[in-house]
Amino acid sequence: MNTTQRIAAQRYAVAYDALSTSSQEALRRQKDLHNAIKALAPAQNYLSSPRVSTAEKKGLVLSTLSSLPDTAAFIALLLDAKRFALLPAIEQQVQQLTDERLGIVRAEVSSAQILSPRQQEQTKEAIGQRYHARAEVTFNVNPQLLGGLKISCQGEEIDGTLQHQLEKLLKKISN
Repeated sequence: MNTTQRIAAQRYAVAYDALSTSSQEALRRQKDLHNAIKALAPAQNYLSSPRVSTAEKKGLVLSTLSSLPDTAAFIALLLDAKRFALLPAIEQQVQQLTDERLGIVRAEVSSAQILSPRQQEQTKEAIGQRYHARAEVTFNVNPQLLGGLKISCQGEEIDGTLQHQLEKLLKKISN
């Protein structure tokens, strides 16, 4: 995605988010957008085809998403503006805006072995304290890690793995 598309996706996401007057409404709208994308997934090729008229695409969207009229209208607007391809990026931006409203930070944690519930809770608390927000954490097991944790959160990578520490030590010794 180029810079122009990224900026456009961000602007559409901000506009969509601005329709919400409360945090709970923003959360509902974010979920509606997610559900709409899932519902339209089987028609992705049809909706992206230049051979299908915008009116036909909008008709499909409006009928498929009849239970989500606001979201259907938003997606129809994207179709009119020839910006339907930005929908996944818009959804991601809307998720971030909703998380900001709710004081949530999302992180992904990788470890060599499954962490105990206590270790998971301690990790969530540490991430929440670092970012001053409630942490929503996805835990993954990566057997290639020797030990320790690798954390990805808000574009920041924190590598506390044994392998990374050994590499740093090796650099220090070789200098």
